[in-house]
Amino acid sequence: MSFLKNVASSFVGASLAFLIAGTILIFVFVGALVGGLVSAAAGGDEAELGEVSKANTVLRVDLSEPITERSSNDANFDLTGFNASSTMGLRDFVLAIEEAAEDDDVEGLYLNVESVAAAPSTMTDLRDALENFKASGKWIVGWAESMTLGGLYMASIADELYLHPNGNTDFSGMRLQTTYYKGMLEKLGVGMTVLRGPDNEYKSAVEPFTRTSMSASNREQLTAMLDDIWSEVRGGIAEGRGIEEARLDEAAENLALRTAEDGVEWELFDGLLYEDELKERIKELVEGEDPIYVDLAEYTNSDPMQGFAAEFDFSIFESMNDASYGESEEAEPLGGSLAVIYATGGIEMGTGDNQTIGSVTLAEAIREARLAPDVEAVVLRVSSPGGSALASDIIWRETELLKEAGKTFVVSMGDYAASGGYYISAGAEKIFASPNTITGSIGVFGMLPYAQELLEDKMGLAYDDVRTHSHAGFGLEAQLDEVQMAAMNESITDIYEDFVGLVSEGRGMTYEEVDAIARGRVWTGQDAMEIGLVDELGNLQDAIDAAAAMAGLDSLEHDDVVFLPEAKDPLQQFVEELAGAEVITEALVQSGLPRHQLEHILAVRRMIASDDRIQARLPYFIEIQ
Repeated sequence: MSFLKNVASSFVGASLAFLIAGTILIFVFVGALVGGLVSAAAGGDEAELGEVSKANTVLRVDLSEPITERSSNDANFDLTGFNASSTMGLRDFVLAIEEAAEDDDVEGLYLNVESVAAAPSTMTDLRDALENFKASGKWIVGWAESMTLGGLYMASIADELYLHPNGNTDFSGMRLQTTYYKGMLEKLGVGMTVLRGPDNEYKSAVEPFTRTSMSASNREQLTAMLDDIWSEVRGGIAEGRGIEEARLDEAAENLALRTAEDGVEWELFDGLLYEDELKERIKELVEGEDPIYVDLAEYTNSDPMQGFAAEFDFSIFESMNDASYGESEEAEPLGGSLAVIYATGGIEMGTGDNQTIGSVTLAEAIREARLAPDVEAVVLRVSSPGGSALASDIIWRETELLKEAGKTFVVSMGDYAASGGYYISAGAEKIFASPNTITGSIGVFGMLPYAQELLEDKMGLAYDDVRTHSHAGFGLEAQLDEVQMAAMNESITDIYEDFVGLVSEGRGMTYEEVDAIARGRVWTGQDAMEIGLVDELGNLQDAIDAAAAMAGLDSLEHDDVVFLPEAKDPLQQFVEELAGAEVITEALVQSGLPRHQLEHILAVRRMIASDDRIQARLPYFIEIQ
């Protein structure tokens, strides 16, 4: 009888699984079709600019959605069903604005920016693109119902800037806040064993677990970093609005922008308008004609089917389990003479995903460029707070092999290129960074919790074991003993010395010179250039132009640039992430938690779950709201 029950239950289970799988595949195709129709606007890495503009076109730019390093075009699954989502890549944004500046049909730009979901470096690049648009002789009009500091920094580039009559402006300065867990952990009966490289006093990632306030070293580096970022933001607003910087400091210090009228009085806005009144003003700018408003995403890609694959490739299911991935040593042309390789997110062992740099995936991309007979130069676009020290070293080694193969190697730093992010950049022949890039943090740390009091005294658990040697096993129930601690410290020191050594070799500095500016300290891009960690200030295009010149690539055309790692088909991405971080994030978003906070939480979760206890990682993310 039991046998028959098992057979029946297995049959029912298999049938249900078949039905569920079939249903999911149906939704996959429907979702992909909807995604292709609705969200193709963001395009791929290099979106094709559509011919959607007509006379009296006004380009409408809304930066409420995140601007990422690479464009994506996905059909995603969430708790409410399939959701077509798109993000525009920074380079695609810049190219679209450049195209609009040269398009005779585009009269001007309507900038509707309440806030900007971007880090300081990305915001600087976005603002530079808008400034170049204005320099072409075309106008920009900005308006918002309310405006944050980040929104004001971006919108201040406008020729005319307006606010809703009942709007408000958050103009109170900038703050970096850290939460400290030491007191909570003590109440729970949990301690933390902390290991840092020698003299890594600025490696502050461990401080929240061991202190209740900032150390003097951490306060020093955070103050310097915040002052640099505020100087850039304040300077941009002052230049854009024709206001003295001291007056902006006064407004922030006294919380002077308390009403919409205050914004006009302090000359941050030209007036207060409802949106219909704003559109009447725009109509005047196009000489009384009815303007045709075109969203930036629509302007970038007018073909609604462009992002949709006409034929579904079932081989994606086979490639998901391809054990040979990352092992190819075949020389194959990539179709371009210069390769841009994106290194975005935390650095981890393995293949990674949309939010992380996998050592296997990125090493394979660099290897492809090295072996490709048509590629002569590589630009590594790094936007990473770091991560696994071992994974960073694996990637760094591939950059060394790239140079040995005679390929030009240039790095372009994005929002972050710190710790492990700097590790993989250090060997470049030339490094570009934004003034507000967060870089440096050349240091190493490790943390191991111990919870003997929680487990034994408060939870009533008891432990006993047998072992072959005295120091076998690193358990959660007790602190490291002296021998274990010494072993871990020696490992940390060795990695730190290797880190400083490879930076010394890559930057042409002595070990002592690098050590003096290392020790875990973070630097902004402009400070990093002054101390020798960065060569020039510039964006990704500047790095591409420099790499082409260094490699002797005259008159580099748009089609001569290829992008790696190859962007995944949206359906493949969905299948691979069905039970992964994307679905977890979507589930938690439905509970009302902000997506960017959830992504940071998941990043910490992945770090904790990692087998690599030794990290070279920046301890925070910075966004101007």
